[in-house]
Order: sequence, then C-alpha cells, then structure tokens
Amino acid sequence: MQNIFSGKSSGLLSALFLFLLVFNSCKKADTVGLEVLPEEDRLQGEHTDTITVWAYTLREDSLSTTGTSFNIVGSHNDPIFGLSKASIYTQLKLSAANPAFGTNATVDSVVLSLAYAGYYADIMKLAGEQSFSVHRVLEDMGDSTTYYSDDTLDYQKLPLGTYTGLIDTRDSVLVNGTNEPPQMRIRLNDNFGNELLSSTALTSDESFLSDFKGFYITPTTQNLLTGQGSLLYISPSSPYTKMTLYYHNDDTTAQQNFNFVVTANTVRFNNFSHNYSNAFDVAAQLADSTLGTERLYLQSMQGLKAKITFPHLNNLVANGQEIAINKAELIFPISAGTTSRLSPSSRLVVVKKGADGKDKVLDDNISESPEFVGGYYNSTKLEYAFNIPRHIQGLLKDTTADKSIYLRVAGASVSGNRVVINGTGNADKPLKLRLTYTILE
Repeated sequence: MQNIFSGKSSGLLSALFLFLLVFNSCKKADTVGLEVLPEEDRLQGEHTDTITVWAYTLREDSLSTTGTSFNIVGSHNDPIFGLSKASIYTQLKLSAANPAFGTNATVDSVVLSLAYAGYYADIMKLAGEQSFSVHRVLEDMGDSTTYYSDDTLDYQKLPLGTYTGLIDTRDSVLVNGTNEPPQMRIRLNDNFGNELLSSTALTSDESFLSDFKGFYITPTTQNLLTGQGSLLYISPSSPYTKMTLYYHNDDTTAQQNFNFVVTANTVRFNNFSHNYSNAFDVAAQLADSTLGTERLYLQSMQGLKAKITFPHLNNLVANGQEIAINKAELIFPISAGTTSRLSPSSRLVVVKKGADGKDKVLDDNISESPEFVGGYYNSTKLEYAFNIPRHIQGLLKDTTADKSIYLRVAGASVSGNRVVINGTGNADKPLKLRLTYTILE
C-alpha cells in the first residue's frame, strides 16, 4: 500500500478519490505503527519494517592486541557466557642504562606492579579472591610483529611469582610509607632479583631484552563459580605499571631501588580465551545457527559476533521499480534480564566483508558522522539503533552483493563487555530493519 503523503497532488477530486480508495482498501494491520512515527518520517515516503532479516551468533575473528591503550588480565565465569580468560605478554625496559647498584648490593625484594584502570564484573562476588602468576617468556618479541588475541609465546612453566588475594581497584596502596594509586603488587622470587643485580646485560634495552625477553602474566584462579572472578583493566602508560628491584648496599643504610618500565615502544599484547561448555544457550547456537531467532550473543575479547542477512531485500525493486532509501534503521533491543549485574557494551559496530574477505566499514561510516550512523547504547529504550541508508541503497543497486553485515562489540580488544540482544523471532521486541523510502518515477 502506498502512503498517500508521498503521492503527487493532481487536484482536489483526485486527492479525494485516492483518499477514499486507500481508506476502503487498507486493512487495519497495514497502518499499525504509523501513528507512532515522527511527523517528519511520515512525510518522507513509504515505510516498512517487515523486511526479512536472518541473524545468528558465531565466533569472533582474532583481534590485533598489539600496543593497545589498555591491557586486560583476569578470569570471569559469566552466568550467560561462561568462562573468559585474559592474559598479558609484555616486555620491560630499563629506566636508565648501566645502573650502579653500589658495593655489595643485596636484594630485598622484586615487585611487579600493575596499575588498575578499572574492571568488568563484580570483583567482590562470593568473596572475590583471585590468583595470578608471572612467568618468564622464552621467545623474542618482535618490534615489528603484529600480535593477535589468539597468539601465544613459549614461557617458563615455573612462575617467578604469584599473587592471591582480594582485588581493590578503588583504594590507594601504601608503598614504603607513600600512598600510590590502586594497583596489583606481585612479589617475584629473590633468585630472579639476584640475577638482575649481577647481570651484565643492563647496558642497553637491546642487551637486556636479549637476556630477559618479557613476562607472561596470567590468571590462575581455580573452580570459579557462576559470577565469580573479574576482568581487570591495566594501564600500561601509568608510571606505576613497572617492575621494581629493591636492594641495599654497603654505601648507605637507606634502601635503594631501580625500575624496569613499560614505554611507548615496549612490545606487549593480550591473549584471550573463552570456554562455552557451560554456556548452554551460546554453545547450542554455535552448533545450530537456526537457534538465533530468539537471542543473539555479542562478546568482546575475541568472543562472539552476529551475522545479519537481508535475503529478500531486492524484492523492494522487483519489476524494475526504483526507490531512494531515506532511512534504514536497524533496531537491536537488549534481551530482558541480561544486564542486571553486568553492564552492556557502550557501543556496537556493524561491518561488511570486502572482496579480500577482510572487515570493511560501511559507506555510511565514511560519509556520515558517528552520531548519524549510531550504534550507541540507549539506556532509556534499552536498545542499539543504526541508520545505514547508503549501505542498503548500495545493496539494492548491486543485486549480486553479499547481503550480510556483522554486528560486533566496539573496542573489543580493550574491554570485557558483552550483551544479549533479541533475535528476529523474539515475541516481545524483535530485531528489525525499518525502512523509509521514496518510489522514484
């Protein structure tokens, strides 16, 4: 049925005739929802929200995690998504070359400190105690290498140090009588400290890295119950993310220290892993994509994404009809009851596959502002909404084009967020594509 507001006026009689024709021939169901459309949308042309949409969950591709603004470490047993784990590989560099440790220097302690930048999940859930271990990396970390979230390096199995305790990302830490920002402090073994004190490789970063290639920092908490654990955000740019060698010598009674630091050129990356064996809905949908009609699961950290397809979109231009897309709104309602304790992702993104198989941004992202395209979490409507008219128009022009796009969590390499959205078959608020278009004559 053609909306009468988009037709051309040819006089009062024609308008009256058209009105009567529409009034008498349209069923009530055809106008449901029209009264809730903004006035400006009513005047733009035809409207439809019955375009067929297919959607299902699939595993995310690996992500580049080299040199990201934050690193993540920890493990969390999500009640919906199962067990997630994040580990860090990182080099350290000298705060100064050729340190002089003085006469008869003796190790007091070696401490690796990791400055907190936040966390995801309830860190105090079920007491909140967590465990971590620090291992020595045995492989060189290449300066020009791009490391991905599923990459690993060989490391010494016997840890240099471990930590078990409550995590507090809010309160300051007392270090040698001085309050410092919130941080995890992991005591490393003294034998490693003695190795540093006696090392002849502290003349330069290159020499040091040939001898000490880096750390592997990983969570080791066992048997996490549902809701236990957390994913900790670590700030590599903080001056409090470092390794400190504390020592004394015969030259002074005061304790001395020397820092090994993270710099802008330090090679570091994250490794992520997920276990969906106890996430029954997720595991079932990964095994059978037809189960995606009710819910879709999106997860950062190389977790999960959704494939969205419009298989019958070209029916709009059947028989040579031409249309101009004014709006193409993809609405993704959040599934009820899935965000009570864990906040949803602040933004989602949609991408397409290029001819080379790699992810590409949509034409709308190139030509329009982020606010126009959208994808931000709306805490009032409890949904995400995109406006992608250029992309949909392009699909109509190229009838052979892949009609699929992929919905992903934005900032997936630096956050632990996840969200559950309604599928196309949800009885309450289904995922839908809502088009406003003009028929061209």
